[in-house]
Amino acid sequence: MTSRLTTIIALALVAASCSRGVSHVQTRSLPAPNPTSYSFPLPLEEVHTRALQAFSIKHQIGDPIFGRSASKFHLEPVLSAECSTNAVFGEAVFRDPANAHDIYLHTFHTPFAISSVYRGREGGLPFIAAFHLHLAGSGSNTVVTVTASNTEVVNGTKFGFGSCGPGQGWNCERVQPTTVEEYSILLYLGRYLGITNMPAVILPAL
Repeated sequence: MTSRLTTIIALALVAASCSRGVSHVQTRSLPAPNPTSYSFPLPLEEVHTRALQAFSIKHQIGDPIFGRSASKFHLEPVLSAECSTNAVFGEAVFRDPANAHDIYLHTFHTPFAISSVYRGREGGLPFIAAFHLHLAGSGSNTVVTVTASNTEVVNGTKFGFGSCGPGQGWNCERVQPTTVEEYSILLYLGRYLGITNMPAVILPAL
């Protein structure tokens, strides 16, 4: 028993000593939350069709949702879009008939942006999330609501055991949705739909 305990402690110490670049996560506050819903002056079917065009791989490669980053950390420039006919990761969303026109965006658990809200000692931390876009008709308009889930930041690396065996891997920490990413997606869709009067994204004060 003593030998086993010693081994466990030794492994824990090795794991701790192999953490790299981990720091206290600082949260910068926003002057006000961003909107996570927006009413577009177009019918539901049109918004759904054009949203799938906007979030297509081809369109995102030419115009990434979160822009092109100069970060040394590799960021995924394209979010994969799923709908009711091809859902895999967002399959649970589309079990509800009310979500038939919805869209689910994800990056296979890969960071896609540097957070403006969550920071480490070297600046903004790589951000991971999935997004559920709910489309609902409202007269001749369509209300799009974006909900973020599985929100995390990459805070350095740590030793662990993955599918390829032991090694260094991302140290992912759960965080709260910020509204920055949700509204960035709405703004991106709005630009594609030709809406020119949407407010800018609210970011933390410098």
